[in-house]
Amino acid sequence: MEELSIKKIREAVGGKIVQGNPEAKIKNVCIDSRILKEEDLFIAIIGERFDGHSFIEEAVNKGAKAVIVDRSIKPYPNLSIIRVKDTTKALQDLAHFNRMRYKNLKVIGVTGSVGKTTTKDMLAWVLKQKYKVLKSEGNYNNQYGLPLSLLSLKGDEDIAVLEMAMSNIGEIKELAEIAKPEIGVVTNVGQAHLKNLDNVANVAEAKKELIEGLPEKGLAVLNYDNYHVRKMDSAFKGKKIIYYGLKSKADIYASNIQHDNQNKNLKFDLFYNGEQKSIVINKPGEHNIYNALAAISIAREFNVDWELIQESFKNLDFSSLRLDIREKEDFTVINDSYNANPLSMKAAIDVLKDISSKRSIAVLGDMLELGPKKEEAHYKVGKYLTEKNIDILITVGELAEIIANGAEENMDEEKIYRVKNNKMAYDILKDMIKSDDCILIKGSRKMKMEEIVDWILD
Repeated sequence: MEELSIKKIREAVGGKIVQGNPEAKIKNVCIDSRILKEEDLFIAIIGERFDGHSFIEEAVNKGAKAVIVDRSIKPYPNLSIIRVKDTTKALQDLAHFNRMRYKNLKVIGVTGSVGKTTTKDMLAWVLKQKYKVLKSEGNYNNQYGLPLSLLSLKGDEDIAVLEMAMSNIGEIKELAEIAKPEIGVVTNVGQAHLKNLDNVANVAEAKKELIEGLPEKGLAVLNYDNYHVRKMDSAFKGKKIIYYGLKSKADIYASNIQHDNQNKNLKFDLFYNGEQKSIVINKPGEHNIYNALAAISIAREFNVDWELIQESFKNLDFSSLRLDIREKEDFTVINDSYNANPLSMKAAIDVLKDISSKRSIAVLGDMLELGPKKEEAHYKVGKYLTEKNIDILITVGELAEIIANGAEENMDEEKIYRVKNNKMAYDILKDMIKSDDCILIKGSRKMKMEEIVDWILD
């Protein structure tokens, strides 16, 4: 963040300076005392399981220059204190203030049930070949993470590519009001976050808030092949929409899709605005073509040359834990452990089948936040796994056992293993792996299934 005075920060958050020098300067904002650096501004956020006010002492001891609080605290030497009604809103208001300092900054918001992170990463990767780009990192995509991404703006960026996640209706609307995106991408709508939203129609309503939040001169980029996303055109108050997909009715579409000999790269013909181009992606899985089409359509809006686009997609390098293919001696590991829902599970199983040369092994963990449909969703993944003729299944966790139940109707019982934790899964794998095996490891974020990957590779 370009430096801001305590006085300017107070104005941005609508608070009151109760201690400290109004002219003192701040260059960085932190909400986690564990990673706080000297002279940071510490905002005492109140979450579901923590209260940042409990860590003010630690923040001060680490050298915090200022704090934002919602209550009276004891005075500390050389510490500026700003008091507000709501510290989370203060974080968001300060992030919005920082975003609006840069009138020429173009902000792109990306959301969807599956593919939003990969689309964000692809888009940022290709745009940075020509522009200075900020992208939201890791899981910085919610009411805390997105503001922190905006507060990391240095002022020399041309474009910010921000992922927007939600678990309830109204949350993406809030994020859009903070970030003020001019371009919005919706990758798809499917079975995710059903714990709070109950059904896919409500998920669509929540995702649609990004499109509703775009300005009249903005751009909506929508997946034509997803019914719920295609219908979001009615929520857009602007005129410019780009539809992408694998159907020729889309504005930008792909055909003649080919895999290389090892099924680790994709090649396809792209059609857009009367032009036909050949694109190679160094990532497996046909679902990644959708992500690429969304990214390419926006890159062309920013006048990125076709040659630059084609070259950048041959050398994609983005977030770990998502279809990260790792070679270990004579076997292959597909690390897709970042998160999981029914759509992404099926896509990952497709990749496993495409890559496998001899045996395919799926190590699948619980899919969380699926609400009342969780049993049905897990069971269907098990059925799908047998349709793809996956050789061996290891499930991790209680819900994942239902995946095994779905698979056992058409899969030999001796090829199915049910375990309670990652260590037990690893103990089975280490004695099982043979030459040319391909192993998929995937589950929801809380399952931390990357542990299995680390143990295998080490």
